[in-house]
Amino acid sequence: MKILIVSTRELCYFSGSFFLDRIQGELERTGVEVVRLDFSGNEADFSELEQYIGKSFDAIIDMNSKLPYLIDEDGERILDKIHGPFINYIVDHPLYHHPGLSFPLKNYYVIGIDRAHCEYMRNHYSHLKGVKLLPMAGTRGVVQPPFEDRKEDILFMGTYLRDDELQQKIRGLSSQINPATYQLAMELSEDWMDDKTPIEEALYGLLLSSCGGKTKEDVEDYILDVYELSGFAELLNYLFLVDQRKRNEKRMEVLTTIAKTNTPVTVVGEGWEHTDLDKFKNVSLKPGCTMAHSFEIMANYKKILDINPLFYCGFHDRVMSAMANGCVCITDMSPRFDEELVNGENLFFYKRKQIKDVVADVNALPKEKLVQVAAGGFEYWKSHYTWEIHTKKLLEFIEEIS
Repeated sequence: MKILIVSTRELCYFSGSFFLDRIQGELERTGVEVVRLDFSGNEADFSELEQYIGKSFDAIIDMNSKLPYLIDEDGERILDKIHGPFINYIVDHPLYHHPGLSFPLKNYYVIGIDRAHCEYMRNHYSHLKGVKLLPMAGTRGVVQPPFEDRKEDILFMGTYLRDDELQQKIRGLSSQINPATYQLAMELSEDWMDDKTPIEEALYGLLLSSCGGKTKEDVEDYILDVYELSGFAELLNYLFLVDQRKRNEKRMEVLTTIAKTNTPVTVVGEGWEHTDLDKFKNVSLKPGCTMAHSFEIMANYKKILDINPLFYCGFHDRVMSAMANGCVCITDMSPRFDEELVNGENLFFYKRKQIKDVVADVNALPKEKLVQVAAGGFEYWKSHYTWEIHTKKLLEFIEEIS
């Protein structure tokens, strides 16, 4: 088997390169021949890709890819001239990647990390030949201190974007598209409060109410008439700032609630210096780090907090990495994702309004119980989400579509 792995877009804290490196290493360990190209710089020159025009691969893989944009001199898309299924691994909500998903390539497949994301792509990109659910694996740090020697703080790793800057960008929609789009963004930002409702459902409900219609076709006609856009997916792509704003609002609310309980909290990530969290003596703010280094940090803490980035039936990779490093994970991911994830056995679930009580309950547990839950999480990771298991599932998907 021969696979072309291409990196065209670097993700937050170099996570894109890290994920692709892990996949490449596991593929090569199983005997797969891997050709690797990296174009993730701002001034990337994609001409190196031209040498593979007319060549055949069992798969071409990229994450949040720019490859669908590339056009050859004859006007044909370069991916249509390299033989083999193209797999675009979408590692966030697909609304952020609408332009790259919208090109009707001849042999286009995607992988998603959330069941709702996968359903969204099936509903809005009919040219896709296949959609696969495959969340990211967890990664274990090199050094693993004994549980009793780890820090007592609750560790959260993630960035924060200033709300005033996000609101200013949202206001820019008036000039970028039209005032109606800005008004819709503000209405969606105010009305979309239910953690159980994905942004696409909230937006569809608003549009259906506004147009007075009853069908998907009524909504699509309304979008064209009022917002002068080609359809729902394009409109939602322009509203990505609303999703970002809600993610930040949720993170700030959860962390502030915990901080007020006097529980020791360490926050690692950029942007938090612009918040009021530093006024709490029990909160320690630290700068962000590369993805590769983050697992070494995790392994020094007993408890990891996951504030889910508005995924509704999936999980962020920090959940599995917390388990991989023998930590107790406290998460608001959906319990519906996997019935083998059991509250109090291999992790702890919380809802936003319950975080204070859940943290108090976890803090009150004897060390033996925390060790037991951490061990349960580790066993779940080891049997479900190691990079070896992840790559085996990826190869099975490639064999299905080749």
